[in-house]
Amino acid sequence: MSEERRDVVRDHDYDGIQEFDNQLPNWWIGTFVVTVLFGLYYWTAHYTFNSLPGQHERFVAETKEITDAQAAHGVGGAVTDEQELAVFHDAKEVAAGKQLFAEKCVACHGANAQGIIGPNLTDDYWLHGGRPSQIVATITNGVPEKGMVTWKGQISDQQIKEAAAYILSIHGSKPAGAKAAQGTLEKWDVK
Repeated sequence: MSEERRDVVRDHDYDGIQEFDNQLPNWWIGTFVVTVLFGLYYWTAHYTFNSLPGQHERFVAETKEITDAQAAHGVGGAVTDEQELAVFHDAKEVAAGKQLFAEKCVACHGANAQGIIGPNLTDDYWLHGGRPSQIVATITNGVPEKGMVTWKGQISDQQIKEAAAYILSIHGSKPAGAKAAQGTLEKWDVK
């Protein structure tokens, strides 16, 4: 029968401090060995044989998987002019867009979208495109260099479409005190 070594004091003394000479617990030694073996496997598989995908490859694969799933369910992707015009013809969605515009956009574009800090949204001149899909893209991505907030992530995609539908509905309304034309002339019939 072997005698277990426990609480054996080492021979040296440093400033009155003595240490026990105990063995490490088996679970600790086992964890250390498993960690070293995994490290060797990972190094060999990833750096020597390139059999494991790198971080960039995994990111690209996951992004493609998400994009494919969204396309299969009709979510995400660019909004077409036809999709936005379908929202434009729905009175409930235009009303929801009007309410959203009153909450989020009035400070810069004015109560009637006549333009204050931001441009007039009722005329035929557009800084970033006047087609329905371009209006959605401008609301979504904002124009940070001009001070327009990026609304993606702050409001839903549906709310962005509703706000664009409201802007299309007031196009050509010629409100009093409208800001002078800015941008490029684009005649686009939304009816």
